[in-house]
Amino acid sequence: MGQKRKRKSADRGRFVFLWCVILIALLIISGRLVQLQVVDAAAYAELATEQRRRDVPLPPRRGTIFDREGEPLAVSVQAFSVFADPRAVEDASSTAEALARVLGGDPSAYGERLVRDGGFVYIARKVDVERVEALRELELAGVGFHQDSRRVYPLGNVACQVLGFVGVDDIGLAGLEKYYDELLAGTPGRLIAERDPRGRPIPGAVVSAEEPIDGEDVTLTIDRDIQHQAQLALGQAVDKWNAKGGNVIVMDPDTGAILAMASYPFFDPNAFSSADQTAFRNRAITDAYEPGSTLKSLTTAAVLEAGIFNPGSMFDLPPTIQVGGRTIGEARPRGFIRASLTEIHAKSSNVGTVMMGTKLGPDALYEHMLGFGLTKSTGIDFSGEAVGFLPRVSDWSVSTLGTVSFGQGISVTPLQIARAFSAIASDGRLPNPHFRVDAKSAAAKRQVAISEETAATMRHVMASVVTSGTGSLAAVPGYAVAGKTGTAQKVKVDGGGYDKGKYVASFGGFLPVNDPQLVILVNIDEPTGAIFGGTVAAPAFAQIARFAVSHLRIPPSGTTSDDVTATIPPNE
Repeated sequence: MGQKRKRKSADRGRFVFLWCVILIALLIISGRLVQLQVVDAAAYAELATEQRRRDVPLPPRRGTIFDREGEPLAVSVQAFSVFADPRAVEDASSTAEALARVLGGDPSAYGERLVRDGGFVYIARKVDVERVEALRELELAGVGFHQDSRRVYPLGNVACQVLGFVGVDDIGLAGLEKYYDELLAGTPGRLIAERDPRGRPIPGAVVSAEEPIDGEDVTLTIDRDIQHQAQLALGQAVDKWNAKGGNVIVMDPDTGAILAMASYPFFDPNAFSSADQTAFRNRAITDAYEPGSTLKSLTTAAVLEAGIFNPGSMFDLPPTIQVGGRTIGEARPRGFIRASLTEIHAKSSNVGTVMMGTKLGPDALYEHMLGFGLTKSTGIDFSGEAVGFLPRVSDWSVSTLGTVSFGQGISVTPLQIARAFSAIASDGRLPNPHFRVDAKSAAAKRQVAISEETAATMRHVMASVVTSGTGSLAAVPGYAVAGKTGTAQKVKVDGGGYDKGKYVASFGGFLPVNDPQLVILVNIDEPTGAIFGGTVAAPAFAQIARFAVSHLRIPPSGTTSDDVTATIPPNE
């Protein structure tokens, strides 16, 4: 009996204990439910929403860059960015293998991204539509896509340094893509939508959307056909003379519109990441050099403007001349001769040009060089423009007057020389160089470098360079051509004198002489086998000019360079 009571009491105790345990467990669970569903409900609801939502950027269409005739030079085409949510990836290894099969690349690199912490990681950017469709068909868990665009340059390396390129985030990194980035880029939009674990949009689950604003199109003064021919001629000249490089400019002397500009070597902006970065520089704008004999045209224009000499003025020229203790001779040694100003310019006489500069004097020569804009930026719509260097007269040595007269001791950019030649071609007024058709700088007031009368006289003097001087290979049948050759020694990198055997061969000029519509400058850097501008650069000038006058339908002169030079006053 007693044992029965004890057993009953023990059973009742266990029962009570069990119920207490159950009650406590229920209280804990109830408390947790209250915590989750009441106290922390808002926080967990927000977390759940965040896991479903994707804040997806909506990229704008980047503006198209056109040439002057409306042909596209840079366009944006549809593409996609591929991303992944590592938390939703079911098998990282097999997913990485699948990505590599479609996108290319190393599977292990994809695998590393698929196991990272976090809910979003880019797999690939700017992927073409065909490969994205192939990935969609695989239905890879945790892999998603959002619309993007890819920059394409349809003509490859044509105008590559002018156009530049954009980075993976569609930000302009070089050239006009960089200069006009704010205009071209547009404003991104934003889409907040709910997606399933595989990254697919849930139908009807868009929370909010801000539409992107597309970038503006930009039309350039560049003519793609002239640009192509200019690059072709430049590349052929560099190859022929086994040169280090070169650059070319084609511009309208009246408006300053750049029809073509290039530097060699070229690169393909569609694959800029694998190109040699030294090819990115638009050296016609960003690099300064000693111009050598092309500057003689400006010295000659200065003495004509000052009224000291006229085209027929005669000079007795010794073989060499002493300036401040420095002996200056000719590129090709000669004896004593008697020559006119026009002949001095045609034959590119150092001695004769120094005599003219000396007669003009340092102050006047310096002021005329300033008048041609050689110490200031041209204001072109392009980043990184250099301005060259001309020391103030107070810093000149006793020999500086002589050396500056024929293009030594001064540095300029190719664009500055082309602009100065344009002033001679365009009644003495410096144009405002520009790439964009509606660039504000094009309409700015033009600086007067020399008088209309001096400019007209200089056009005739420069024509003699082609008819009877060092630039005969620049002749274009049916057109009167004016210009100037140049063979400039290269300064050492450390500035300590000249680099022996290294030259820049140049020819700059314009046509037709009586109504100039094109200025063309060709520089060939470190040619071998020949060094003179008339031999190395003038043929490329002629090749470009022949194509350009035909393409632009510029009528023949009706006169030749010989006819033009025949109108120069006789020797005095």
